[in-house]
Amino acid sequence: MLKSFVLTLLLSTSVFATPTTQGFCGSVPSQDEVTTAQRHLEANQVNGTLKHDATAGPTTIPSQHRRCSPATPLQVIFHIFYDQNNPADGNFPDSVITQQVNVMNSFFNNIGLFFQVTTVRRAISYATLHGVAIGNAAEAEVKKYRQGNDQTLNIYTVGQNSQQSYAGWSSFPWDYQQYPQKDGIIMDYNFLPGGSRAGYNTGKITVHEIGHWLGLLHTFEGGCNGGDYVDDTPAEASAGSGCTVRDSCPSLPGSDPIHNMMDYTDDNCRTGFTNGQYNRAANAIYQYRRINLF
Repeated sequence: MLKSFVLTLLLSTSVFATPTTQGFCGSVPSQDEVTTAQRHLEANQVNGTLKHDATAGPTTIPSQHRRCSPATPLQVIFHIFYDQNNPADGNFPDSVITQQVNVMNSFFNNIGLFFQVTTVRRAISYATLHGVAIGNAAEAEVKKYRQGNDQTLNIYTVGQNSQQSYAGWSSFPWDYQQYPQKDGIIMDYNFLPGGSRAGYNTGKITVHEIGHWLGLLHTFEGGCNGGDYVDDTPAEASAGSGCTVRDSCPSLPGSDPIHNMMDYTDDNCRTGFTNGQYNRAANAIYQYRRINLF
């Protein structure tokens, strides 16, 4: 049953400002973090592949091997922050949550992941609503309310911070052991289904952030000389935008993956994940979140 309740937060309006940034996602790990995590993933890789074809519909993984099935879904907890004097600023209805989770499941049900909202927390605090930025005191404050274990997805919705333009950001699965309280996703509510950010308001930004929560990197990670450690996503020099076809790494195979969920192109342009990405995510959550999709 969906539980919903309201909290009132008394926070200082002072936050640590961060420089204005470009791009809708703030999930950018350091190269050292990426390298260390990749070494661990490769050293402990599951001997098997995910029985899924990204173009063929539902996966054929036997149900007895699914840690997460319709009977045992991943719990999702929404923490919604809004302005008491202007509830329209952040206090969106439960119907938006339903739409968002439907979008999430449309991209992950086929590999045996099922997200189900169990709790909605509504918290009154203007300072938090527009004060959260990556790594600042306001972010630490909202994440004090985190619930669950390594398999519980906590989503915190806030408003735009004038000093930081991200639509959202996420922790990575390899962060959980050392920083469990920081686990989860921060989302600007304007990018949820029906939000005010035209072109990015279908719920796919949250799916992008869940990709990070499952261990995926941006398709343009490291540019032409780097990579997202997925063989079937062509190299990309920088983030895409709009839905412009391009080949930013002409000396390497394939055109830019502008239709991939882990790029920065418009919602209508981003249509899915690759088999390689699903397999990487499955390996990452097997090792770091104790979820077996093999």
